[in-house]
Amino acid sequence: MNMKSIITTLLIVAALVMTTGCSTEREEFSYGHEVPSYSDGELSAVVTVHRDRAEITLPKPLTYYIYLDGVFIKQVTTTANDEKVVVRALTPDTEYHLLIKALDGEKVLTKEETFTTRLSYASVIGLVEMNYYDGEEMLDFVHQMPGGDFIDQSRRYYYTEDQLCLRRTDAEGRVKWRSYIGYNEASVSDEGHIAAWSYNKVCRVNPETGTVMYEYDPGLKQGDIHSAYVCRDGSMVIVGRDFSDGNYYFYFARLDANGQLVHEEEGDQADELYEVHETADGNVVAIGRKGLETFVALTFDAEGRMIGEFSDYDERRDLGYRAYFTQSVRDKQGNIYFLGGAEYYTAGGAAPVVVVFKVDAQGKVVWSRVWVSEYDELFTTCMSFVDDDRLCVFYSGRTTNVALMTTGNEILHDVSLNANYDVLYGRPVNEDYTQFYLLDKYGRMIYIDTEGE
Repeated sequence: MNMKSIITTLLIVAALVMTTGCSTEREEFSYGHEVPSYSDGELSAVVTVHRDRAEITLPKPLTYYIYLDGVFIKQVTTTANDEKVVVRALTPDTEYHLLIKALDGEKVLTKEETFTTRLSYASVIGLVEMNYYDGEEMLDFVHQMPGGDFIDQSRRYYYTEDQLCLRRTDAEGRVKWRSYIGYNEASVSDEGHIAAWSYNKVCRVNPETGTVMYEYDPGLKQGDIHSAYVCRDGSMVIVGRDFSDGNYYFYFARLDANGQLVHEEEGDQADELYEVHETADGNVVAIGRKGLETFVALTFDAEGRMIGEFSDYDERRDLGYRAYFTQSVRDKQGNIYFLGGAEYYTAGGAAPVVVVFKVDAQGKVVWSRVWVSEYDELFTTCMSFVDDDRLCVFYSGRTTNVALMTTGNEILHDVSLNANYDVLYGRPVNEDYTQFYLLDKYGRMIYIDTEGE
């Protein structure tokens, strides 16, 4: 059992909390209170609206009566100025009418306001069930499509083979299609195009039906395909490595929208390329390695010609065995962020680490971030935007962790989600339940449920 599967369900909930209006606190509701029927002034309460809640700042110690859409929901008696009351479990992107009344001596002060909750800003991930006796299912990624649907990739591990599944669901979680294809990995572009690949072939998948549109075999006899990506114009780029004369060379190919080869190239600027992503201007950037200490970023134009080369050297790295990249995302400014891993030499010896690279629109490496532990092995899991300038990175070792960082390489939070889900000899202590972790968009822990309810 690999480390990636251990943290599968943690990914599920961190994404769920970003898109649902669930509340982990129980609100005490009161009914039947007699509220004065006259009005004698305006209440200076301040209402702050969020995605799934409204925060009300009440001006002074009084008894307040709160209504939502004409229904009395709460009576609150404050003891200090500017106390806050939270109305929870609201639906995102929904209009509400709020009414607050307060008795102040012989006066009744009134506040009325109509507001709309904010849109959701992150992905929904469906529940993936864990079964250790009939193979185990794990989630690889989820991608929000234009229009609100979601594509996720999961796989079920059997003793003899892996079974890869792609699935499309709507915003309510209803499955539109489910597709089992004979490929190892898949990617979804920013526009919702789907590519899938195994070691020696690629295919394009129809996002409307989940069926294979075409397949392509580049004929690599001693090489591997590491990644593929469908661009905005429908063309596909493929990256990996090939081997000849005792050396590895990077492999790059570009297919047209019908799966026909447009350009193919091998070179010694990199030993192999791991991950590729389209830039805002139609070029593509691929990240890989050269030697054992250097990551390289190569830029190719729309015709497939290499037009840029940048490198990032670190003498602590050993990229011969542990180097990989699993995911890439692009921000609104055109910068691309690559999530992967490597092996670093620490005081305790060589250990796997997690790395994030920021590459600008020209393919130049802007910065890199490394998570390293002298006492544990760390592996990547998932990365996504939770705001325009904030990235959430999940990584795992003996525990699973979530780091919230800015696009400027500042760590805001880096917390452990181990709770009752510790790891002993590569297995979770509690195998019988799916576990949920609820985090807010600042990476703070809200709630842990170990019963799978």
